[in-house]
Amino acid sequence: MWALLAAVAVIAVIGVVLTVTLSGRGQHDKARPAAKTGTSATASASPDNTPVPVSKIEGLLPRQEALAAAVADPELGVVMSGDAMDEVTVVDADCQGISSVASGPVYAGTGWTAIRWQRWYSPPDIDTHDLKHGLLVSVATFPRADNAQAFYTKQSDKWKRCAGRTLDMTVTNGDNEPRVFWTITEVTESDQLVKTTAISEGGGGWSCQDALTIRNNVVAQADVCGNSIPPNAAQDILGSITPKVDAAG
Repeated sequence: MWALLAAVAVIAVIGVVLTVTLSGRGQHDKARPAAKTGTSATASASPDNTPVPVSKIEGLLPRQEALAAAVADPELGVVMSGDAMDEVTVVDADCQGISSVASGPVYAGTGWTAIRWQRWYSPPDIDTHDLKHGLLVSVATFPRADNAQAFYTKQSDKWKRCAGRTLDMTVTNGDNEPRVFWTITEVTESDQLVKTTAISEGGGGWSCQDALTIRNNVVAQADVCGNSIPPNAAQDILGSITPKVDAAG
């Protein structure tokens, strides 16, 4: 995609890496979790589930094999990871949660206690000029399942209001940021999982699947981007996370 359409592809990758997926430049070093509160045992699926402790959050992230299988690309490798959120804002801030897997403005005031995120590329080079797939995954813990449920419900409602819109995802708190626009397709929800696809304007076919789900006191999100993506890639990735949550609770 980087040959004759290099300029277009650069815009597409900027959209994935800087604006749509992480909503910034990987600045996950500012927003920190709220102070912990009491943790009575509640969960979205069963009120008897014990909340997953922060100490187990690292083990909730998917393995490389699960990600590679989801996009049929064995070359995927981690190029960046973190345990904090960015504070980047975009023009259409009401829809920022669709594609920002670790956004401070999206999680602000929700009571989140910890987050872990990873960025995966194929080829696994942060500076590649031949990006085939770009994936971002995150898991965030809350004190109780009802806190996570409240976050999920609010985001699901927001996602649905963004369906069918062309979003201006240009960063507003940076300098000389490029204009970036993405069109949101239909938003669907089933079994506590909401998903959609975002298509890059002028991106030469580049698009991102976005999916968000909840399990117990954990919210998981996946953004899967490329010129060719299997239809359920993001959903399959989240499906590899939920059993880990069940085992950790």
